[in-house]
Amino acid sequence: MSVLTFHNVGQSFGAIDVFRGLAGSVPRGARIGLVGPNGIGKTTLLRILAGVHPPTEGSVHVAKGTQIGYLQQEAVRAFA
Repeated sequence: MSVLTFHNVGQSFGAIDVFRGLAGSVPRGARIGLVGPNGIGKTTLLRILAGVHPPTEGSVHVAKGTQIGYLQQEAVRAFA
């Protein structure tokens, strides 16, 4: 059984398509890696899968009872 599935996921910023038509699943207990060149949309895809941002198109389903953690790529500074 998959804990996360996504179908036809795409993300656009204005007239620029970062990616389109992505589909996949993560089975329970799996460990995955996402690799590729800079600027290809890895972080954007992870933000979508974690529920931080909605996709421009497609859908993401997270199995009931599943928690997804997301740690930002850049540290956020707090100013006093």
